[in-house]
Amino acid sequence: MESRPAYEINAGQWVVAEVNGIRTLCLKAERVGKDHVNHFLVPLDPLGDRRHLRLHYLDPDSPLSPTDGYHLSFTPQDSPDVEPGDALNVDGVVWLKLLDLPSAQRLYCYVNMADGQVRPRMERRQSRPLRWHVQTI
Repeated sequence: MESRPAYEINAGQWVVAEVNGIRTLCLKAERVGKDHVNHFLVPLDPLGDRRHLRLHYLDPDSPLSPTDGYHLSFTPQDSPDVEPGDALNVDGVVWLKLLDLPSAQRLYCYVNMADGQVRPRMERRQSRPLRWHVQTI
């Protein structure tokens, strides 16, 4: 796995990075602003309490190691409440609900698991939550 700077890696790509000193499988995510792009990591494995799953800001020059051979599997949950760490299938697109950065205007954000783009809200179009697991292909 050859490391490259974060800005060279497309959003939605599986990567391996150091998160809080632990080598972690992540999804690279981006939030596009008017004049800039913010880069983030979504840690997926190893994973602690899903309810604390949040975006991690990433310096554009931070080294990341792209990887593949993983996918997410999903199972419906019984609870209708969507909590941070849950996935949603909205019109065929899977979104992951996360805690946003402490400096953000909103408490939650949603990451498109296919393209890694971050959206501020999905509350109006929520579906039944899905539990997800990382699997090796």
